[in-house]
Amino acid sequence: MSDPRLDLEALLGTQSRTYKTRQVTDDMVRRPIHVAIALWDQPWKSAKDQKIEGWVIAVDSKRARFVRRGRTTKGDVVERTIAELKNALKNLPGQAWIVTGRRQTLLRAVLEDRGYLVTGSFSEKNRAGKRAAMQRKKDDHAALREAKRTGERPENIQSTPVPTTPAFWWPQFSQSKAQVAEDELVRIATDASSDTVYKGAMCFVASTGDYQLHTQESKASTDELELESLTLALKYLHKIGARQAIIESDSVAALEAVDYILSGEKSDTRRNGSRNSREQNSRRRNPRARRWRGLSPASRSRFDQAWKNLHGHCEVEIRRVLGHAGDPLNQAADQIAYMGLRAIAHPLKQSRPTLKHGIDKALKKAASNAVESIES
Repeated sequence: MSDPRLDLEALLGTQSRTYKTRQVTDDMVRRPIHVAIALWDQPWKSAKDQKIEGWVIAVDSKRARFVRRGRTTKGDVVERTIAELKNALKNLPGQAWIVTGRRQTLLRAVLEDRGYLVTGSFSEKNRAGKRAAMQRKKDDHAALREAKRTGERPENIQSTPVPTTPAFWWPQFSQSKAQVAEDELVRIATDASSDTVYKGAMCFVASTGDYQLHTQESKASTDELELESLTLALKYLHKIGARQAIIESDSVAALEAVDYILSGEKSDTRRNGSRNSREQNSRRRNPRARRWRGLSPASRSRFDQAWKNLHGHCEVEIRRVLGHAGDPLNQAADQIAYMGLRAIAHPLKQSRPTLKHGIDKALKKAASNAVESIES
């Protein structure tokens, strides 16, 4: 008896409670007040449970834009955050849409109990999200430095094991059959997905109908895998002999890495001459800016080599596209990468045909939406 085929919903994740908490609707986006809440914590010897916790509340409305921050050592970060939020919104007219971090289940539950409209993941459609994320990172790092300076950081920090699912297989799918004309502009969307524990997926989808999905054992961040996806796209362009192309990514960190990598190249090999000139001038003024961090040297080296191999053969522009904003190729790349990551945790015989079906479906939808976009 053959193994039952896996339902496509299992790879799309649309049956999970997590997926439903991350859905963004038009009603949310239209609300006059956008709020993003980010929490952080660091080990702290004298604090309750040996942990200092902090919050960042970014608010964006027509009347005002501001950020409220704070921290506590008493283990009451959710209560303090809710009180701060209530105070921040009391003089602003209209309804608010709030986004929180993906793992802030307790905070989201309390907000929903208080009647707030909440999405359990930062969305680029939320105007306050970027400021909250940036400030959270600054406050988190500042607390870490303070803990080391004041002796509050425990000497032995025990990490909590992250539960993982077994890897049954590592999906590898691709198609590169396109024959491109010399004057044809090839457009490519890249994306990646990672659990940051042991597995990652990289993907690109091209306007030619070609694509590649590559999964591997990896602890790398999604941003690093986004850079690896850009590298795969460059190799694809070289393979098909494209003469001009646009590659799009929704990862700010990956694009910043591209600027850093190309800052030492000649002006005609840069992704964007004016921007990279500004980057280079900034590094001359500030020596610390020359030390770019965030993605591994190996991933940057692979991109650099792929770029050099393509130089002189294809004119490439690498630019940003907003994620989850309706772009057909970006949506397809995002969905395929996510399905590939989830397929790893399911037996090959059950999930392989389902994944291939899901990929074909995503590609057909992207092609159809692209045609509709051109006609409209």
